[in-house]
Amino acid sequence: MEGLEDADGYPTESRIIITLKKHDGLSLQDLSDQLGLSKMAILKHIQVLENRHIVERRIMKGEIGRPFYRFYLLTESSSAFGSAGDRILNELIEFLAETGNRDLVIRFLENRYDEIKRSYIRKLGNMKEDSRVEGLVKLRYEENYVPELKKTGNSKYELSEYNCPIFTIAQRFGEACSLECSLFESVLGMKVVSTHTQVNGHGACRFIISKEKSVS
Repeated sequence: MEGLEDADGYPTESRIIITLKKHDGLSLQDLSDQLGLSKMAILKHIQVLENRHIVERRIMKGEIGRPFYRFYLLTESSSAFGSAGDRILNELIEFLAETGNRDLVIRFLENRYDEIKRSYIRKLGNMKEDSRVEGLVKLRYEENYVPELKKTGNSKYELSEYNCPIFTIAQRFGEACSLECSLFESVLGMKVVSTHTQVNGHGACRFIISKEKSVS
């Protein structure tokens, strides 16, 4: 996604999605106030998200004055950033599951996460812990997970991911969520606990990362 970035380097469209995940149903003025950008700039990026069927506008009538719009995330937007190839893969996995090949799907997911782990370690393995966490967030952004990282103390981070490209798979195979958590622990060499998942109805997948070494 391209566009204006804030001081933390998050593109505007990602910031809009994160803001609407936290406070759904905001007006253009609300978004402008939250993000510190002009309404014209916000509207430009809203239109991109509308065209991608991630955001919709609803007209509201106040007691006085002209009607105005509020903006909402579409419920199906949890995996909206996935590519056409990702969607075909999701359909293939669903087909395999429906035809009695669940074990094959689990093996595929395990192999896939092993490959991702090796790729992440090649890119991040030589970094110090703090840089490794930040590098992981950058990789997840590039893969359309719309991540947000907060440092909650000297030894802890909170990682929230507001988009889930594997949402359809995770709905059917809870093992995918466990594999994500194990992936982070292996790559970071730190303890990672999953506290929220989108498949369980939360607005984001949330992980607590601590510098206590993983025992896995």
